[in-house]
Amino acid sequence: MRTLRNRLTWMFLLLIGLSMLGTGLFVGLLLQATYLDSLTGRLNKEGTLLAQTLDWGKQDSFDAQADAFGRALSARVIILDRDGTVLGDSIKKKAGKRNLRYLPEVRQALKGMAPSNQFAHKRDNRLNTAIPVTRNGQIRGAVWIQLDVTDVNRSIRQIWISMAGGLAVAYLLAALASSRFARDVTRPIEEITQVAEDIAHNKLYRSVAVYGEDEIGRLGEAINRMARSLRSQMSAIRKSERRLTSVIETMESVLFLVDPSGSVILANPAFERLFGVPVSDIQGKSFQHLPGPYELIQLITRCQETGERQRKELHIFYPEERIVEASLSPMGVEKDGRGVVAVLHDITAIRRLEKMRSEFVANVSHELKTPITSIVGFTETLLDGAMQDLDTCREFLEIILEEGNRLQRLVRDILDLSKIESKQIHLDLESVPVGELIQSATKTMEDQFRAKQLTLEVQLPDPSFTVTVDRDRFRQILLNLLSNAMAYTPSGGKVAVRAERDADSWWLQVADTGIGIPQEDLPRIFERFYRVDKARSRASGGTGLGLAIVKHLVEVHKGTIQVESQVGEGTTFTLMFPL
Repeated sequence: MRTLRNRLTWMFLLLIGLSMLGTGLFVGLLLQATYLDSLTGRLNKEGTLLAQTLDWGKQDSFDAQADAFGRALSARVIILDRDGTVLGDSIKKKAGKRNLRYLPEVRQALKGMAPSNQFAHKRDNRLNTAIPVTRNGQIRGAVWIQLDVTDVNRSIRQIWISMAGGLAVAYLLAALASSRFARDVTRPIEEITQVAEDIAHNKLYRSVAVYGEDEIGRLGEAINRMARSLRSQMSAIRKSERRLTSVIETMESVLFLVDPSGSVILANPAFERLFGVPVSDIQGKSFQHLPGPYELIQLITRCQETGERQRKELHIFYPEERIVEASLSPMGVEKDGRGVVAVLHDITAIRRLEKMRSEFVANVSHELKTPITSIVGFTETLLDGAMQDLDTCREFLEIILEEGNRLQRLVRDILDLSKIESKQIHLDLESVPVGELIQSATKTMEDQFRAKQLTLEVQLPDPSFTVTVDRDRFRQILLNLLSNAMAYTPSGGKVAVRAERDADSWWLQVADTGIGIPQEDLPRIFERFYRVDKARSRASGGTGLGLAIVKHLVEVHKGTIQVESQVGEGTTFTLMFPL
């Protein structure tokens, strides 16, 4: 912008300088020409008057007449005959010895031509003119007048000098005015330029001060409108970007983008959670270096080449085993190829649930099949004639009753588990002394423990402290744990129940001296129908749902359950609850 100001200033200075120079030369020359023309005209008129008043009859007095006229006119006067010979001279008194016919003005005068005002007769700072002398219509000679114009030229030079000084002062004033005018013109443009540069650097709060309604003022207002529009658009873009970033970063599914050159340009935090690789390690690198199965790289390549959507289920083994569904879509085609948007959905839990459902259906079918088969078989036997044998009939009916009770327990446990898992169970919470709660459950199981020759021991350092639980549901937890301990503890063994409180929680333990649980089975013991010793559990009449019900009821009470076990030494279940 400084260049524009300088250019404007120099352009104004050049135009003003040329204008002043041209005007000064014109006026000076015009003054000089006018002055000299006026002087020449006066000289010609005075010479004409002199030629008319000259006494031509007294030729011996030509020197005296020339001298008189010369003093009167302050000029040199020479009287010439018709041949151009000097008859009288106001300065040199030697007549008849010189001839001035060679002078152009003399030749014109001797031809009878009137004197001219042209400057051609100005020679050596002297103004020369010649006037013909006529008598009775005949040219008798001429009068040549020479005027010294040295003083005139000096005056003209003074005029030129004064004019040049005046023009110089005027030029300086014009230069100052031009500089100020150029500054005033370019200052708004400089401000507009600075605001535009700030806007280009995202400083959208800047605005232009509008001083008028001319073109520059309208330009400034247009810049301000553009800035306001950009602020509004940038605000909307930032909001959309924040929303999009929030969505991408909180997505449970993996999202990453591959540009047409094959570089990974975006990946969300779920990528690191799935593959165990920081996002910074793969951004800007080729998708060929992506972790995971090779099928993923093949899918990206195929999507880039064909421009078609790709979908496939992939198995990932590191850092942990996962099943993902990969969905790839091509981005817009550019001159250097296609980009790819890849979304990986972790469907491990879905597949696990599908597997659990399948196993549950299979287990339920299996658990139902055994008692139903027994009931149908013994009923058919009775119908075929075994009813006639009373002892056999009674034995078969007892078996049918036992299997029916087993079916009833199975259906009841399935319904309870279904209600608990679907959050449809309602807890009737109340404050109950822990001693009363535990004694109620152990008394129910005393006869069964005694029949199996097991010792049931209750250890309560402070049986009076109260806990807030659903009495019936917590009793169900204890009965299931005690039944499980009894089923897996050989005769002569011991089952101990302990309860104690801490500062902000209380805990309950059910420990036995049974056969124990192998370490590889511990993570699965709370699954439905999972049995460590299938033969023993079926022989004890268990449904395989007890521990699953226990786990869910403990969680409903906002508690946690832990299990510790050693094969051949026993198992301990520890339940922790907040007070």
